[in-house]
Amino acid sequence: MSMASLKLMFPCKKPRRSQRLEMKEKIDCKTKTINTGPLGFFEILPLELKFLVYTYLPVEELSIMTITSKAMRNMVELYKNTSWAEQHLLPQPILHSALTVPQQAYFSKQFHRLGLLMKRSTCLYATKDRLKLIQQFLQKYLCSFHKSCENPTKCIALVCYGKFLHTVIAGWDDKECIKTFETVGENTLMLRHLNNIVKCKAGAYPTLELHVRLFFRRVFLSQCTGGSDKAFWLSLILKPFPMVHQARVLFLLFGPMCGDEIQWYEMCESTPVNKEQASVCFGDLANAFKVLHSYSKDWTEDDIISVIDELTSSPDEWLAENIANLLYLCGDTITLNVLNSKAINGRVTELASIITSMCLVCIRHDNSISWVINIVNDVCVVLENSRDKLNFLYGIADMFREAILDIHEFGDGEDDSGQEIQYMLDAQAEFMKEVILMAFRNMLSS
Repeated sequence: MSMASLKLMFPCKKPRRSQRLEMKEKIDCKTKTINTGPLGFFEILPLELKFLVYTYLPVEELSIMTITSKAMRNMVELYKNTSWAEQHLLPQPILHSALTVPQQAYFSKQFHRLGLLMKRSTCLYATKDRLKLIQQFLQKYLCSFHKSCENPTKCIALVCYGKFLHTVIAGWDDKECIKTFETVGENTLMLRHLNNIVKCKAGAYPTLELHVRLFFRRVFLSQCTGGSDKAFWLSLILKPFPMVHQARVLFLLFGPMCGDEIQWYEMCESTPVNKEQASVCFGDLANAFKVLHSYSKDWTEDDIISVIDELTSSPDEWLAENIANLLYLCGDTITLNVLNSKAINGRVTELASIITSMCLVCIRHDNSISWVINIVNDVCVVLENSRDKLNFLYGIADMFREAILDIHEFGDGEDDSGQEIQYMLDAQAEFMKEVILMAFRNMLSS
């Protein structure tokens, strides 16, 4: 048989080559891949092995890797969409129930790290695309009060949601933050729910009211690190509404609660028995007004006065002592602005009632009545004529008498009623002492 016929029989026979040359070619190929590839030594690993390596990295290091190169960022993004990543990035599912302090700390730190990962891996994306990715991630953890949520007020899901969101948008300009607020509010239907609540009777939908309250507080407000940030987000929530609805929204967000229901009518029917209870009832509301007054350029003094006026008459007229408690916690500037406005508008009787209640509040808070005396002086300066000033001062004395008679007439005769009369008598006595000292100061100093 000739050589030609042998070649026809074995057309695919490999030419003989040394193993040394084959190994050299493989080494050269790998070296070239390592030197020219964007991932270096990582380039030569199979995809599954790369993902396996990622599972051993802490989330912080994974997020730092995303800013090393575009290729590494794309690889991490690909990894984030795998089942391995779900178990790696958040190995413990969020429990919709009360958690221990260590568990809460773990979830808070973990969602902060996840926020950094999202922030760094999407740093070159357009805002619209970043928000889309953020929403896709957060929808997995948004608490919608499903059956597994045993106690909404203690559920940490919304806190984690807010921690993640604020970590991602830290450093964004105001326009991007406004876009974020609108996108999150619309996609979660919370803005629609808020609109529906303010148009209905207070307390008509207690479960929905609680849901909206917890969402806006935990996602946007509780995560703020400073007054200017809180004023920014609070203004975004309030400004689309007219004044009367802004007052409703503020009470929805910061009003007192009992169990899982907002106490809409509590301010119209009863008063706090001590300063601790007063702080619980009015502390958050007062802090919100102080933040808006001190840090927000969108809120003028007239705006603050108007909203407080609407708030203290919604859903019905507040008791004078509750108005006094709120103003006491709001501080001197806001208090004087509100009371001076009432004086200018001729609401002298209401003004006298609030001043009397302020004396009582000072006694409950163990504060000096001299604070009230200074306020009375400032209000008298605002009143235009001596007749109004005299009516105002007489009104304070009359209100003390009426308050004592009301407690005596409508009290239940138990120890609480006696305690209230004692507080009111102490308030009247301390007020009179300050007035007497002012009247006879020259005589006493001689």
